[in-house]
Amino acid sequence: MIKILYKQCIILLFTLIMVNNAFANGPALTGPMKKFDTTPLSERELALDREITWRDKYNHILSLDNFKGKVVLINFWATWCPPCVQELPSIDRLQKKIGGDNFVAIAISLDRGGKKIAERMFKRLKLKNLSLYLDPTNASAQKLNIRVMPTTIVFDRTGRRLGKLEGKIEWDEPEPVRLLKYYINSTNRQNTKSVNMAN
Repeated sequence: MIKILYKQCIILLFTLIMVNNAFANGPALTGPMKKFDTTPLSERELALDREITWRDKYNHILSLDNFKGKVVLINFWATWCPPCVQELPSIDRLQKKIGGDNFVAIAISLDRGGKKIAERMFKRLKLKNLSLYLDPTNASAQKLNIRVMPTTIVFDRTGRRLGKLEGKIEWDEPEPVRLLKYYINSTNRQNTKSVNMAN
């Protein structure tokens, strides 16, 4: 009897370890998310992430600090980049689908021509769920070492980078939505744990 109980305990412990590891490593990256690069960054790269700023359409300077508490998807695009323009509607739909208190999609235009060019493209594409953001000097794109357009970077609720995807995908397809929801829910669990520990 004791041997059977011991065996069952070992099996249960092994199962719990496997489940925990699955959550720690995140879901499998499938479909278009196979290109999602989750390589850990150096401390210098993490510091540069925290320094990035961009402007809203009223010329106010913003940073990741303005969105603390949310999982943030930042997409770098430009009107002269056909894949960027093709991708934007899917990011608009993504914002409609899961945007809110826990998540925000931010599309930052790198057009040197400024706000009017980007605004015209927003109107042409009939984007209704995204706000217009600008980085006309490309300062943030340079700090983040953006080499391909479009490039999308996802940050957790504290502003720490989770991963980067170079190139165009449909962001409202099941695989990207599943991954983003995983990040939203896993950081919810972490926040709940830290609140419980504090109490």
